[in-house]
Amino acid sequence: MNMLLDVRNLKMYYRTRRGHVKAVDGVNFSLNRGKALGLVGESGCGKTSIGITLLRILPTNAEVIEGSALFDGTDILKIGEEEMRKYRWKRISMIFQGAMNALNPVHKVGDQIIEAIITHEGISKEEARERVARLFELVGLNPDRMDNYPHEYSGGMRQRAIIAMALACNPDLIIADEPTTALDVIVQDKILREMRRIQRETETAMIYISHDISVIAETCDEIAVMYAGKIVERGPIERVFENPLHPYTKALMSAFPSVKGEKRRLETIPGEPPNLLHPPEGCRFHPRCPYAKPLCSEVEPLEEEFGNGRFASCHFAGEW
Repeated sequence: MNMLLDVRNLKMYYRTRRGHVKAVDGVNFSLNRGKALGLVGESGCGKTSIGITLLRILPTNAEVIEGSALFDGTDILKIGEEEMRKYRWKRISMIFQGAMNALNPVHKVGDQIIEAIITHEGISKEEARERVARLFELVGLNPDRMDNYPHEYSGGMRQRAIIAMALACNPDLIIADEPTTALDVIVQDKILREMRRIQRETETAMIYISHDISVIAETCDEIAVMYAGKIVERGPIERVFENPLHPYTKALMSAFPSVKGEKRRLETIPGEPPNLLHPPEGCRFHPRCPYAKPLCSEVEPLEEEFGNGRFASCHFAGEW
């Protein structure tokens, strides 16, 4: 069986004084070994919350309400903390948003990655150093820079070092949360190409979290579109781009310019995402949807399969 991760009906809420924020509310998706899944949506839709839920690094006010996350057959939401430590970094690692500022400024970059390897794998310092040298070459850094401090690196170099750290223990899955946000577009493009090459060469599975649908198109095999705590559409990237089934997916794609085809006016999505303390009844996108009908505000659409690995949650999927 090629499936590495299977998430079913995942619900993770944040407790606040005013009630529960339904950050992740009934999410389903799966990921095969060696494949890349893009998780895309507006800020605050729950993308990062899925990542930290899978890694079990939730803040104290967060709670998994229900659901499962089978990782290589084991539900990682149900195992004890001691066992979960064996999964973090060793089998699942995460590149956090703004991670290039996460390196300790008073320690050499190479030493920080060496320490992570020794902690999780128990090998000698010499073996760990050799592995870091190979990782530096893999991510496009000169191994001679291992003994430099973070301030001696450019932003792009620090980001490459963070990617090397995420790869240090040969994980089965990397969760990359907006890993190139703070970089200029030229460096961003280089890093994205590098990550895609590494992901293919090492056959590591990846969940790539971004608000930029064009970045997902460049780096991923499949896409899952999130809106207000729910995945509204998912499927193979080419099929979704060719024929979006959900109005929100269509709107996202229409909001980005294309260098191909005729010139067209970019469309905007009116309104703003709902408050997840009190999300709308029915379809959560209906207050902003140009195709909404009375049914959309009354009944929540269930996720349906449309063949060829396509799924969407819309009463009128593809009919508009």
